[in-house]
Amino acid sequence: MSAIKSIKLIMLVAALSALAGCATVPNSITVAENTKLISFDDVSNDIANIQPDAAISLSSIDGKARWGGKIVSVVNKKDVSEIEVVFFPEDRQGKPKTGLPSTGRFKAIVAGFVDPLVFEKGRLITVVGDVSENVEGIIGEQRYMYPTLEAKGYYMWKETTDVNVEIDSFAFSPFIYGAGFHRGFFNPWYNPWMLQRQRGRARIERFNGHSQGSKVRRTKPASSSVIQSKPRRTTSTLQTRQTDRRPKPQQ
Repeated sequence: MSAIKSIKLIMLVAALSALAGCATVPNSITVAENTKLISFDDVSNDIANIQPDAAISLSSIDGKARWGGKIVSVVNKKDVSEIEVVFFPEDRQGKPKTGLPSTGRFKAIVAGFVDPLVFEKGRLITVVGDVSENVEGIIGEQRYMYPTLEAKGYYMWKETTDVNVEIDSFAFSPFIYGAGFHRGFFNPWYNPWMLQRQRGRARIERFNGHSQGSKVRRTKPASSSVIQSKPRRTTSTLQTRQTDRRPKPQQ
């Protein structure tokens, strides 16, 4: 690989790394810059010092917090709705990282009605709001003191599924040719092959970075039917037809 191509490759990797590092937090859970957010663990440790016979206790920690996790249940009351959430630490976008251990549960108090079919069990949510008084509940047969947020905003994360994808090398082949523009497509890593079907035939088209044209290889017809072309007229055939058209001599 030439020095110029190496420099282009390094610059491209650096640019992609910079873009990956610029995580964007959704607007509904964005807080002002330099805002001090109270961590969930700080409130949980504060709850641990509460007397066991205390039904409801005001938290000694006040301030704004942004917590996220996985929804457990929704309870709609007269004027507000309580969303019970299993807490998970958030990433730089504010999205809960379910691959990390959970350290407890909390309740988000949302004004008005929320639909349990939308805020369904298992969905990921991030809530921003003010730390409020702790609320006692029951999980199974045991008492549990919930840290609580008076929600000022929340964000429901889209459901995603991780799948294993296998790419057929016949249709896509990562041959390295270096960075550059090839036939109008930016091709920094590979020289792909594309499988196209045209008129019942499979066409393999290769984007060739070293020429303006493309190399086309034809295979057998994709379907069982075979398109037969009409035979060309040869010189002997034309002469025969012209001879047949001459008027026959009268007897």
